[in-house]
Amino acid sequence: MNFLPDSEIINLKYQLAQQIKANINRAASRKSSNTPFLDSFVDTLVDEMAELKIEISKLSLTLSSLKNSENNYSVTASNTEINHINHIYSPTDNKNEFWRFPIKIDPEYLQNIDNFHYPEENENGNHYIWMGSGNKTSIEFPINLVSPIKLILKNVRFITDEIRESFKLFINGEQLQFESVKQNYGYTIAASWLPSPNSIKDKCTIDLSVDRSISVQELYPETNDTRKLCLALSEIEIQNNTQEYVNT
Repeated sequence: MNFLPDSEIINLKYQLAQQIKANINRAASRKSSNTPFLDSFVDTLVDEMAELKIEISKLSLTLSSLKNSENNYSVTASNTEINHINHIYSPTDNKNEFWRFPIKIDPEYLQNIDNFHYPEENENGNHYIWMGSGNKTSIEFPINLVSPIKLILKNVRFITDEIRESFKLFINGEQLQFESVKQNYGYTIAASWLPSPNSIKDKCTIDLSVDRSISVQELYPETNDTRKLCLALSEIEIQNNTQEYVNT
């Protein structure tokens, strides 16, 4: 009897979790506000499915790292700077091989993260995702960033100008100075980060925060949307910024 490889099983479980989460979200969007027990039950299911998807994703990453470690290979380069620019790692750093610059994080990935809602589509067919009532979210990756990077948040929209002015951005606990440029569908927010010895960890954590979230019904009383929102975005991109630092 032929069995599927472990990686295929993980992938199938992940896809199943996505489908179930999508069905729950559609049900949640249509649920009646006169049924508090059903509201609570659906919200609990949504949270539990999000946690399940996170655990499955972590398990898939771990499995990939273990399988990669079985393969012996060598990496050669003319100097250390080329290794950093091309994001090349030694065989002992296999978990970083799972990620290659530029790293692009879309709404489908972000829906697994705490305090994000589910992806939505605007009138132009572009997908985006809202942060919720927690005012802060942390996005963790099993990668060790040791070279300068540029962090770009694309198509960022804030529910009010007041919320936009309170926005803060962190990497591994360090607050970043950022540039904000108005675009057609929101803002492009960009920041550079040069890791210090104290900030280098076995993972990368990006924190987004604002002072508060606002009820949609507070702004638009005629709507049936009961969510509290603060900001939305379409993509987070992490670029290797070594060359820029070398040139400067």
